[in-house]
Amino acid sequence: MHWCTKIITKLHFCMHYAMLLIKISSRKLYFDKTSEDQLYYIAVAREETIMEIKSNYFDNVSFGFAVLDDKLNVKYLNKKLSTVLERTPTSLIGDNIYNLISSLPDISLTENHISQYVTFDNGQALLIDIVKINNGLHYLFCQGHPKYDHILEQIAITSKKRIINDKMLDCLYDGCYITDGAGETLYVNDSFLEMSGLKREEVLGKKVQGMVEDKTLPKSCTMKVLETGKPASMMMNYPKGRNCLVTGAPVYIDGKIERVICTSRDMTELIAMQYKLANVTSLTISLKHQLREFEFQHGNKYVSETRSKVMANIFDKAIKVASLDTPVLILGETGVGKDFLVRFMHNVPENSTERFLIKVNCGAIPENLLESELFGYEAGAFTGASKQGKAGLFELANNGTLFLDEIGDMPLPLQVKLLDVIQDKSFYRLGGTKMISANARIIAATNLNLERLISEGKFRSDLYYRLNVIKIAIPPLRERKEDIIPLAALFLEEFNSKYHKSCYFAPKLLNFFMNYRWAGNIREMKNTIERLVIMSDKECIELDMIKEQIIDSYEYTNPYEREMLNKINGHQKDDELRLEKGTLQEQMEAYEALVIKKRIEESPTLKKAARSLGIDSSTLLRKKYKYNIDTSVS
Repeated sequence: MHWCTKIITKLHFCMHYAMLLIKISSRKLYFDKTSEDQLYYIAVAREETIMEIKSNYFDNVSFGFAVLDDKLNVKYLNKKLSTVLERTPTSLIGDNIYNLISSLPDISLTENHISQYVTFDNGQALLIDIVKINNGLHYLFCQGHPKYDHILEQIAITSKKRIINDKMLDCLYDGCYITDGAGETLYVNDSFLEMSGLKREEVLGKKVQGMVEDKTLPKSCTMKVLETGKPASMMMNYPKGRNCLVTGAPVYIDGKIERVICTSRDMTELIAMQYKLANVTSLTISLKHQLREFEFQHGNKYVSETRSKVMANIFDKAIKVASLDTPVLILGETGVGKDFLVRFMHNVPENSTERFLIKVNCGAIPENLLESELFGYEAGAFTGASKQGKAGLFELANNGTLFLDEIGDMPLPLQVKLLDVIQDKSFYRLGGTKMISANARIIAATNLNLERLISEGKFRSDLYYRLNVIKIAIPPLRERKEDIIPLAALFLEEFNSKYHKSCYFAPKLLNFFMNYRWAGNIREMKNTIERLVIMSDKECIELDMIKEQIIDSYEYTNPYEREMLNKINGHQKDDELRLEKGTLQEQMEAYEALVIKKRIEESPTLKKAARSLGIDSSTLLRKKYKYNIDTSVS
């Protein structure tokens, strides 16, 4: 209902107007209802009525009031209107309303009611209502409306801010999707349209529930936010667009969700970058691992000096499985280097310094103590047990390596428990009820034939198959003769340094080393060379020194050993190449030339000579020319 209507009908401007109605009630009244929101205006009045209004009723009201004639000239106005117009009342009487209010639009004299906002030059805003009376008079109601401009200004500012915000959101790299509390789409920015492949008219004004149902959207983060009332995130693969990460958050007002704001980030490029990064990382790890393998292969003198293809393959295999958690079974005769290979494998991974290598000889610990040593025990588990209990070797080797040497000597009852530990990665202490994690890498070694022990019932087949995931069989030294001279040179260098000597081998002694069967393998060779260095009074270690060190201690079946024995005892003429002085390298080359010469002379063809020496024909031919060996063998 209009404000002036409310003023009259609800008598907000006091009872004076009611008194006026009583005074004119004796005259004919005319009612003109223009609308439901407008009042039934008083249509009958005389000049004396105007004077009564002037003198009695409108001078003290809070709104401006004037009586206009049929030409819209002022016949009467109250003090409030003169104040609004900033002129004296006498100067306004008789003046036309258009002169007083220049911004007032043209008024149709045929209309019963006109309502208009007008603004003065000083910025003041007024709400003007002009009501037509039947005798040509018009009533003018004027209400000051200072909030009107403010509202317009705020509307303009808000509109401007909205335009700015829309532009800002359109400049974002991330997509923006805004709905109301019912899921109806209110706004989407350009980035969202580009990512989704949708058009603005396909989404604006539509509810997300319907768009999911008609497959416009594959799914909706907004729906999840509305269902849970909490922020949510999900991956969205738009059918017409890209793969995006969508994050939605609710906006609460008075405890109710009024808006849901979702942002979409294009993950296509990020996924591609992650894929490239994964490839680079994988390549880096691979190269780093290869570099470490190279360092171990060439940094360890015993590995780098090996000439045997079999041993080179064994070291390659050991490096390959060193960083894995799988069990390894190492087979080989006594002294072939099983311990060395285990330490080598343990040290290959980068975190080897942070892990323990614990060795236990299953054949050296009494059977009744081996279980408590491996698995530990709780306080009071048995007579004589420590009051504090004791951690077993499996616990101490956690995240490290447990080396079970001589696994073939482990008692059968313990083999069952060991199998459970390897399979379940957990165990109980003796007398304990708490399950203990066992994350130790198991490496087992033996010089026994486990398959024969299985057939004899001395070793469990299931444990054998569990340990035999990776099997490494180290050949004896006599089967890889190409490593004998390099190993002998390394041990000689080691003990020369240890005992501050400068000994070197005579060629005959090196020839003996090559033909000796080395029953104790590398361990025997190392101990023999150490004794020779210690006992030698001269720099050159001759063949006769080996007699008291080896020959008297062993029975020889190898024909080459017998041949060397005869040479030592003087039963055979010494027609071998003798080199009393020179560096170790010079002696080794001289000995190599001697061996090649004899083998070529004993063989019908160079191919067979090369095969007997364990080298390629091309290698033999190259060395033949290197040492200028003149033979008639082709």
